Amino acid sequence: MDDYPMYGMLVGFSLWGTLWRLLFPLGFWHAMTCRVDTRGGTSTKPYSKEEEEKMAAILRERKEKREAKKKALPEEQAAKLRKIEEEMAREKERIMKEEEAKLKEVDEEEEEGPPLQRRSGQHSGSKDEEMEKRISKWVANLSLGEEEEVAMYIPKDEQEAAMKKWEAEEDVLTRRAMEDE
Repeated sequence: MDDYPMYGMLVGFSLWGTLWRLLFPLGFWHAMTCRVDTRGGTSTKPYSKEEEEKMAAILRERKEKREAKKKALPEEQAAKLRKIEEEMAREKERIMKEEEAKLKEVDEEEEEGPPLQRRSGQHSGSKDEEMEKRISKWVANLSLGEEEEVAMYIPKDEQEAAMKKWEAEEDVLTRRAMEDE
């Protein structure tokens, strides 16, 4: 034990704690302040009746406050929930009004712009046909222009050989690939 001087203190403290708990199982303060009835019939009381009544009143008040807080808590939560729901409803209404305003603006823009077609269900056939003719002419001119460009770069013999090869091919995918070339 001489090699470990702290060991003795460690054992002493651990034994002291056990001894202390054995002597004072409720704690030192409770052991010294408890009421003791003596043989002579007199008792030692740490507090007078007035002090005990004051402490009881204070304890009752504290208990009542705790109960009041417990009762008020669900009411407060319900009030907060209602408030949040109201805010959500207001926000929803505001968003709906904004969307309606945007839709009105779009409708007004459509009404202001020149009508492309009559809304009564009658289509002007001559205008549609005219547009289709113009588009088809334009596409034909483009395709003719491309063919003429290709014809300028490729000799006629090679073009005729490619056309015969293309006509002989039966597979649709291969034909398309040849066409693209």
